[in-house]
Amino acid sequence: MARLLGDLVARGTRSAVHAYGRGAVAKVPVPSTPEGWILSEARYAEAARAAGAPAPRLLGIEQIAGRTASVWERVDGTSMWQLVVDRPDQSAALGRLLAEVQNALFAIVPPVTLPRQRDRLVSKIRRAAATVDASLGRALAFLPPPVTPPRLCHGDLHPSNVILGRDGPVIVDWFDASRGDPVADVARSSLTLLSDGATLPPHLPGSDRATLNVLTGAYLAHLREYLEIDDDLLERWQAVSAVGRIAEGVSRGALLEVWTRFEVAGGVHAAAN
Repeated sequence: MARLLGDLVARGTRSAVHAYGRGAVAKVPVPSTPEGWILSEARYAEAARAAGAPAPRLLGIEQIAGRTASVWERVDGTSMWQLVVDRPDQSAALGRLLAEVQNALFAIVPPVTLPRQRDRLVSKIRRAAATVDASLGRALAFLPPPVTPPRLCHGDLHPSNVILGRDGPVIVDWFDASRGDPVADVARSSLTLLSDGATLPPHLPGSDRATLNVLTGAYLAHLREYLEIDDDLLERWQAVSAVGRIAEGVSRGALLEVWTRFEVAGGVHAAAN
């Protein structure tokens, strides 16, 4: 029999996380989230954890309030984003830490059970073209070729998805995990840090644009110390990833700007190189 949900621990666009007995939390999808999402995320997180990624341990799957919910070990700690909000003077240091956490993932050989990054992005671009604007389908022509070997990519790594616990950082929300190109994952993360005008992303509440810009700059600069990131390739990945992210139902303004700027600046030439 399912326990009663406790206090709200975190809330995202796809689910809400509640305390759930001693040492556990329950992740309950919102009504608009597809039924299979929770099960897929649980499989991806367990696969990543088995490969060595700092993911929380899955305790089980239960029916809560008529929905399939996942139950996880509770990680004692503070989200990286909450520290940014509480200590904006530490935003550069936390941006560098975010880069270190992501780079450590890239050192892990990804499980073959994870989806291919390219397949996931193709599906999202096609959905954006079908549901938002058919012209967005042009992004398919700009997808860079796959890299070999593929690396473990989280697919949605931003400060709210990193919990700083006693034993080090723990990464949550693994639904978009894949096998793919590290530069594509960096591009995706940079998009999750974009402000839409004066409005901060809803998954990064409570700070300000200047603080977020400092964090983003430090994050990208520190990653360049680990990875050879070609600027043109990063912009190309940001453009096609922006179209894919539009399919997720988030605010489109900043994402459309990224895609349009790429096209206007000569995306056709970039795709030919």
